[in-house]
Amino acid sequence: MEIAVVFLSVMAFTLLSFAYVKGMGFVQRHAPDQLVNFHFVMVAVRFIFAVTAVGIFAFLSDNREDTIRFAALILGLYLAMIVVTLIFKTLK
Repeated sequence: MEIAVVFLSVMAFTLLSFAYVKGMGFVQRHAPDQLVNFHFVMVAVRFIFAVTAVGIFAFLSDNREDTIRFAALILGLYLAMIVVTLIFKTLK
């Protein structure tokens, strides 16, 4: 697997985490009663992004080993993103 793929994956999940934290703060200030809806929408967006990224990579990849490595990378990044956002959510 190329270093560019790893870098772009990490960057994408970093941006999704940043969007979640900043969006949560924005919704909390302007419409706190909609915080649960925001959380569920972001959970769906993050999950669909992860599944779509693995699906596109599997479709475009030539070999099975790279696809498995990429899926493991995305799973690890997804779990790290969940942990980080839950930590930020409990601190607020």
